[in-house]
Amino acid sequence: MENDKHTYQVLIIGGGPAGIATAITLHARGIRCCVVEGHQSPIRKSGEAIPPNAKPLLKQLGILSLIEDEKHEVYYGNKSCWGNDQLEQKEFLADRMGHGFLLDRLHFETQLQDLYKNTNNAFYKGYKLKKVVSDETKTLATIENTTETLTITSDFIIDATGRKASVCRHLGVQKEELDTQFAMTFNIKLSKAIPNEIIVEATENGWWYVAPFTENELTMMFFTLQTLLPSKENRENFLQSELRKTKHLLKIIQVKQIDTIKIMPAGTSYLQIPFGENWLAVGDAAYSYDPISSYGITSALASGFYGGHAVADFLNGKQEALHVYRYVVENAFRAYIQKLIAHYELEKRWKQSYYWTHRLSVLATETTS
Repeated sequence: MENDKHTYQVLIIGGGPAGIATAITLHARGIRCCVVEGHQSPIRKSGEAIPPNAKPLLKQLGILSLIEDEKHEVYYGNKSCWGNDQLEQKEFLADRMGHGFLLDRLHFETQLQDLYKNTNNAFYKGYKLKKVVSDETKTLATIENTTETLTITSDFIIDATGRKASVCRHLGVQKEELDTQFAMTFNIKLSKAIPNEIIVEATENGWWYVAPFTENELTMMFFTLQTLLPSKENRENFLQSELRKTKHLLKIIQVKQIDTIKIMPAGTSYLQIPFGENWLAVGDAAYSYDPISSYGITSALASGFYGGHAVADFLNGKQEALHVYRYVVENAFRAYIQKLIAHYELEKRWKQSYYWTHRLSVLATETTS
């Protein structure tokens, strides 16, 4: 019937790793769902490492074969200068699961979306979310692209929109911001080949993260606090100055000019409760992690897996299922905070630095609140 054309059991807003992991989990449980994604096709992002201990999750999701594709590299750990002046190989803990992988992010997200398309569930690509209205029985979401506006009806809606948590905002739910860390990010072309790896280096006012973007291009990110961000006209000078303070990156990478600098939130934020009346949040929409933790994409996939099963159980009459999801993700978040504090405590070279003293004081407050 025409009235059923845009009606689904579950509507997922966001077609990134968290959203697609949720969708393929729901499909495996026999739940009719659809995904709404703002971009027509995945956008290129810098490389990201998948640790060995993620393999059981990837196997449960049915996507382990995707990262074994030749475009993703076997990977044993990042290079890091943190806590001392040495650039050290921070290898993944040796265990029975072996090596990790360095992802080609564009290829991986394309693989995920292709896998979802093969389920024959609906995929609204290039549509933006404009409005969400929810009552005790149904959720109505208005989406639009350049030519049309549609209303989708669902029993349940999932927020997989990343840090911006768009669905939550439409429903009047706000995330808690634990800190004000931001990333200053830009790309550079390489004049000579360097190893295909992620490099992290701490400095007095923050830390650098360098990752592959394309074969001859890198994404460089400098993480600092909002109060330390320079004015727009001083951004390039600030970044060049911070790069000159490094002991290792300066020798490896030559940055003559910085053309386009993006500023984005990169701290820790979270929902007090990651679900509500007929809605649930996954990935960064529920919990946004400090990039130093390397929780990013693995956490997104995990929350999609557990969130998908929780929603399927809920729709099948298990009222406690969403509370179980909350228990799982909150436990993971608490473990993350402890590891984050331990990692920042390793860096003692700049005891008078505003950045480093502020990071620890804010994180310590979280553990006692």
